[in-house]
Amino acid sequence: MSEPKFTPGPWSVPHFAREESCACDCAYIFSDSQRGFGSVATVSWQSEEHESHETCIANARLIAGSPDLLADLITAASTLRRYEQSHRAKGTEESTAKAEVNAELATRFEATIRKATA
Repeated sequence: MSEPKFTPGPWSVPHFAREESCACDCAYIFSDSQRGFGSVATVSWQSEEHESHETCIANARLIAGSPDLLADLITAASTLRRYEQSHRAKGTEESTAKAEVNAELATRFEATIRKATA
């Protein structure tokens, strides 16, 4: 896989962004990678039209977990492809059915990975 176009993880939601009294009315998602330290995204709750503070923090945590989720999904897709090959090599009806399940999941995961890394 080529070098990612996005800021590599880990990403985190700093403690001050979790405070309702935070003057910025936002939740920052920071990157602390080998390339440096900086803001990756900001989730805002500045008016009644926007999400509640609690929802914004939950969204920020989900976004901050994205690099780990992507890495785990890449590992899972690769593992499923190995299981698929192993089951196909057995050549039984049962193992072929298992291979198809693994292939279907791997295909879905690979599509999600392409979407996230395009």
